[in-house]
Amino acid sequence: MVKKIIGLLFLIAFLPIFLIILLLLLLAPITAFFDIKGVIDHGVPASNVYFIMLFLISFTLYLSVRVRVFKKIYEKIPVLWPLSQMLFITIIGLAFGLMFMNLWAENEVFSKTVAVALTVLSFLVARVFLSYWYKKYPISVKMFK
Repeated sequence: MVKKIIGLLFLIAFLPIFLIILLLLLLAPITAFFDIKGVIDHGVPASNVYFIMLFLISFTLYLSVRVRVFKKIYEKIPVLWPLSQMLFITIIGLAFGLMFMNLWAENEVFSKTVAVALTVLSFLVARVFLSYWYKKYPISVKMFK
Protein backbone atom coordinates (compact mmCIF):
# COMPACT_ATOMS: atom_id res chain seq x y z
CA MET A 1 0.00 0.00 0.00
CA VAL A 2 2.78 2.43 0.93
CA LYS A 3 4.69 1.43 -2.20
CA LYS A 4 1.68 2.26 -4.39
CA ILE A 5 1.23 5.65 -2.72
CA ILE A 6 4.91 6.50 -3.18
CA GLY A 7 4.71 5.38 -6.80
CA LEU A 8 1.64 7.55 -7.36
CA LEU A 9 3.40 10.55 -5.80
CA PHE A 10 6.41 10.01 -8.08
CA LEU A 11 4.08 9.76 -11.06
CA ILE A 12 2.35 12.99 -10.11
CA ALA A 13 5.73 14.72 -9.72
CA PHE A 14 7.04 13.26 -13.01
CA LEU A 15 3.97 14.06 -15.10
CA PRO A 16 4.56 17.85 -15.43
CA ILE A 17 8.19 17.22 -16.42
CA PHE A 18 7.07 14.64 -18.94
CA LEU A 19 4.47 17.00 -20.40
CA ILE A 20 7.09 19.74 -20.80
CA ILE A 21 9.44 17.28 -22.53
CA LEU A 22 6.58 16.13 -24.75
CA LEU A 23 5.90 19.74 -25.68
CA LEU A 24 9.61 20.17 -26.48
CA LEU A 25 9.46 17.04 -28.61
CA LEU A 26 6.51 18.40 -30.56
CA LEU A 27 7.88 21.91 -31.08
CA ALA A 28 11.61 21.25 -31.56
CA PRO A 29 11.42 19.94 -35.15
CA ILE A 30 9.40 22.98 -36.19
CA THR A 31 11.75 25.44 -34.51
CA ALA A 32 14.82 23.61 -35.85
CA PHE A 33 13.42 23.81 -39.37
CA PHE A 34 12.86 27.56 -39.03
CA ASP A 35 16.34 27.99 -37.51
CA ILE A 36 17.86 26.20 -40.51
CA LYS A 37 15.73 28.29 -42.88
CA GLY A 38 16.86 31.46 -41.09
CA VAL A 39 20.52 30.50 -41.43
CA ILE A 40 20.04 29.81 -45.14
CA ASP A 41 18.15 33.07 -45.73
CA HIS A 42 20.27 35.44 -43.65
CA GLY A 43 23.67 33.72 -43.43
CA VAL A 44 23.80 34.30 -39.68
CA PRO A 45 24.40 31.30 -37.38
CA ALA A 46 21.62 30.26 -35.02
CA SER A 47 22.10 28.85 -31.55
CA ASN A 48 22.06 25.08 -31.68
CA VAL A 49 20.51 24.13 -28.36
CA TYR A 50 19.05 20.95 -29.81
CA PHE A 51 21.89 18.70 -28.65
CA ILE A 52 21.28 19.83 -25.05
CA MET A 53 17.55 19.33 -25.55
CA LEU A 54 18.25 15.84 -26.90
CA PHE A 55 20.12 14.98 -23.73
CA LEU A 56 17.23 16.13 -21.52
CA ILE A 57 14.63 14.47 -23.73
CA SER A 58 16.52 11.18 -23.88
CA PHE A 59 16.98 11.10 -20.11
CA THR A 60 13.28 11.74 -19.54
CA LEU A 61 12.25 9.14 -22.11
CA TYR A 62 14.65 6.65 -20.54
CA LEU A 63 13.09 7.23 -17.11
CA SER A 64 9.60 6.95 -18.55
CA VAL A 65 10.40 3.53 -19.99
CA ARG A 66 12.56 2.08 -17.20
CA VAL A 67 10.53 3.08 -14.14
CA ARG A 68 7.49 0.86 -13.87
CA VAL A 69 5.21 3.56 -12.45
CA PHE A 70 6.08 5.98 -15.27
CA LYS A 71 5.50 3.31 -17.92
CA LYS A 72 1.78 3.58 -17.17
CA ILE A 73 1.75 6.73 -19.30
CA TYR A 74 2.42 4.60 -22.38
CA GLU A 75 -0.15 2.02 -21.31
CA LYS A 76 -2.82 4.75 -21.21
CA ILE A 77 -1.71 6.38 -24.50
CA PRO A 78 0.10 3.68 -26.54
CA VAL A 79 0.77 5.91 -29.56
CA LEU A 80 2.91 8.21 -27.41
CA TRP A 81 6.01 5.99 -27.42
CA PRO A 82 6.33 5.58 -31.22
CA LEU A 83 5.56 9.29 -31.65
CA SER A 84 8.31 10.15 -29.17
CA GLN A 85 10.77 7.93 -31.02
CA MET A 86 9.94 9.48 -34.39
CA LEU A 87 10.25 13.03 -33.12
CA PHE A 88 13.46 12.25 -31.23
CA ILE A 89 15.19 10.81 -34.30
CA THR A 90 13.91 13.70 -36.42
CA ILE A 91 15.38 16.19 -33.95
CA ILE A 92 18.73 14.39 -34.17
CA GLY A 93 18.76 14.78 -37.96
CA LEU A 94 17.75 18.44 -37.77
CA ALA A 95 20.30 19.19 -35.02
CA PHE A 96 23.08 17.86 -37.22
CA GLY A 97 21.65 19.81 -40.14
CA LEU A 98 21.72 23.03 -38.13
CA MET A 99 25.27 22.22 -37.05
CA PHE A 100 26.32 21.95 -40.72
CA MET A 101 24.57 25.20 -41.57
CA ASN A 102 26.27 26.95 -38.63
CA LEU A 103 29.64 25.65 -39.80
CA TRP A 104 28.98 27.37 -43.10
CA ALA A 105 27.54 30.59 -41.64
CA GLU A 106 30.08 31.09 -38.87
CA ASN A 107 33.38 29.61 -40.06
CA GLU A 108 32.77 29.00 -43.77
CA VAL A 109 34.03 25.44 -43.41
CA PHE A 110 31.78 24.42 -46.31
CA SER A 111 30.27 26.31 -49.17
CA LYS A 112 26.59 27.12 -48.83
CA THR A 113 25.64 24.45 -51.36
CA VAL A 114 27.59 21.74 -49.52
CA ALA A 115 26.14 22.84 -46.17
CA VAL A 116 22.59 22.67 -47.53
CA ALA A 117 23.34 19.27 -49.09
CA LEU A 118 24.74 17.97 -45.78
CA THR A 119 21.69 19.32 -43.97
CA VAL A 120 19.32 17.55 -46.34
CA LEU A 121 21.48 14.42 -46.13
CA SER A 122 21.41 14.41 -42.32
CA PHE A 123 17.63 14.72 -42.34
CA LEU A 124 17.32 11.96 -44.95
CA VAL A 125 19.63 9.67 -42.96
CA ALA A 126 17.40 10.16 -39.92
CA ARG A 127 14.31 9.33 -41.98
CA VAL A 128 15.96 6.26 -43.54
CA PHE A 129 16.94 5.10 -40.06
CA LEU A 130 13.33 5.49 -38.94
CA SER A 131 12.15 3.47 -41.92
CA TYR A 132 14.64 0.75 -41.12
CA TRP A 133 13.77 0.79 -37.42
CA TYR A 134 10.02 0.48 -37.95
CA LYS A 135 10.47 -2.19 -40.58
CA LYS A 136 12.56 -4.24 -38.15
CA TYR A 137 10.38 -3.42 -35.11
CA PRO A 138 6.85 -2.63 -36.31
CA ILE A 139 4.60 -0.55 -34.10
CA SER A 140 2.26 -2.84 -32.23
CA VAL A 141 -0.02 -2.49 -29.26
CA LYS A 142 1.28 -5.87 -28.04
CA MET A 143 4.62 -4.34 -27.08
CA PHE A 144 2.96 -2.40 -24.25
CA LYS A 145 1.27 -5.36 -22.62
